[in-house]
Amino acid sequence: MLNLDNLLINEYFDKIKGVSFFENLENFHILIILSGFLFLIIFIIFYFFLFKKNNKSIGIDNNKNKPTLNDIVNDTDKSTKLDNNHNDFIDVLVAIEEEMAAIRELYVGGYITKGIYISETDRLYEKAKVFGL
Repeated sequence: MLNLDNLLINEYFDKIKGVSFFENLENFHILIILSGFLFLIIFIIFYFFLFKKNNKSIGIDNNKNKPTLNDIVNDTDKSTKLDNNHNDFIDVLVAIEEEMAAIRELYVGGYITKGIYISETDRLYEKAKVFGL
């Protein structure tokens, strides 16, 4: 009976060895190398997705940094200074008109909001009102 038990146990171990996945492969090293390449490819793809996502968010932040009104329209423009040798009244009105046109272009282009457009237009209107308009 002990002999029969040993025979059954040996037969059971032989079946387990035959079912073993790695023993049936002719070259186990090829499987390791292919697994490494697959892991490397998955890692590279994952890295590029993260890197591309960060670039998109950086690009969005760059688009939000629009120039301010003072960057584009300089209040100390030479055309707004009064010059006693020329017709000061016309020069100032022309400068105000040019600044109004510039502010309108900024508003139409989407660089400034409606509130800023209205406040700057009111400011220029008050400046022109000094000259009796």
